[in-house]
Amino acid sequence: MPETFEQTMERYLQRWAPTLRPSTLRTKRTALRSLIGYLHAEHPELRQCRQLQRAPHIEGWLQHILYLKASSRIVQIRHLRLFFDDLIAWDWPQAPDSPLLSNEDLPPEPLALPKPLPPELDHAFQQLLWHAHTFPAMAMLLLRLTGMRLGEMRALSVHALEGPEAGQFSLRVPSAKTYAERIIPLCPQAVELVHDILAQRGARIPIPPRFAHYMMVNEFGRHLQQQGYHFHLKRLTAALHTTERIHPHRLRHSFATQMARAGMPLPALMKILGHQTPKMTMRYVEVAHTDLRLAYDQALDQLRVMHRMDSAPVPITRAPLTQPQPEELPTLMEAVASRLENLRRDASDPVRVRDLHRFVKRIRKAQHDLEQLL
Repeated sequence: MPETFEQTMERYLQRWAPTLRPSTLRTKRTALRSLIGYLHAEHPELRQCRQLQRAPHIEGWLQHILYLKASSRIVQIRHLRLFFDDLIAWDWPQAPDSPLLSNEDLPPEPLALPKPLPPELDHAFQQLLWHAHTFPAMAMLLLRLTGMRLGEMRALSVHALEGPEAGQFSLRVPSAKTYAERIIPLCPQAVELVHDILAQRGARIPIPPRFAHYMMVNEFGRHLQQQGYHFHLKRLTAALHTTERIHPHRLRHSFATQMARAGMPLPALMKILGHQTPKMTMRYVEVAHTDLRLAYDQALDQLRVMHRMDSAPVPITRAPLTQPQPEELPTLMEAVASRLENLRRDASDPVRVRDLHRFVKRIRKAQHDLEQLL
C-alpha cells in the first residue's frame, strides 16, 4: 500500500533526526503539517506526495498562508522546498516529478531596522540604573554595556569574567542563539559592574545547587526568568516618564549603534555581537537622521570650500618698486607657472583644469626661450 502524507513525513523526519537540532526538527514538522492540514481540508482526494501538482495544490497552499507574517512564511516555504528537493534527490517513490517550490515563492524579507534609544534618553537611562544599584538594574546595565542578548546574560557562568591580561578584562559569553561561544572585551565600568553583581550574588539566602553555576543569581538566590527582567525594567523606567518603549533587546541596539558611530570596524562589531554574517550586523548599524544631517552638512561645507578655491581669481603680482633684472625674469616666470600648476591640481572643473594646463605649458615654453635669449 502506498505511503500516505503522514507516513512519508514521519520517515523523512526520522531520516534527519540524527543530524538536526530538536528545534529545527520541530520547525520542519510544523511546516509539513501546515501543508498536510491544508490538503486534507481543500483536497481530501489526495493521499500521496507524488500526486501533488504546482497548480492548484502548492499555489493554493501559498495563498492559504498569506495570513502569516513574512518571516514565518519564509521559514515554512524553505523547509517545504527542501522537503521536496530531498525526496527527489533520494529517489523516494513518493517524490514529485519536479520541484514544486523555488526562491521566487519567497516573500520579501521584512526590513528589521534597529531601534536604539535616543541619546538623551540613553544617558538618563544609564544614570538611573547606576543610582538604583539593585540586582535587576545592574543586570540591565550589563546588557547596555556589553550588547549581549537577554538569554546570554541569564546563562553567564559564575566564572565568565576573565583577566586581567595586560590590565584588560573580558567576558566569556556562552553559546545561545548562534550556538557559538564568544569573548566580549569589557570597559572599566562593565568590570566594576560584574564585580558588584558577584558581590550581591546570594548575599541573603544560600544559592540552590541548581543555580550554583550561574552568575546572574540575585541576593535571594533566585535565577530570574526573562519575564522577570522585563517586569523589573518596566518598573525601573517608569520614573523616566517617556513614551519610548524600552525593552532589553533595545539596549543591544543602542550598544551596536553607539559602537558603529564611534568607528568600530564591521568585522569587530560582528564578533562582539555574535553574528554569523555581516548582513545581520548591518541591520543593527543604524544611521540616525541626525547622523545623516551632520554628514550632509559637512559635505556641503566641503563643497563651498572647493567652490571658493575654483572661483578664486589668480592673484596679480604687483610690480616691484625696482625693475627686475633680466636674469631674474626666468625665476619669476617659474613662480607664476608653479602657482598656476597648484590651482590646476585643486580645480574640480575639467574645462578649467584643461585651460590651466595649457597655459602653464605656454609659460614654461616661454621661460625656456627666454633663458636661451639671455
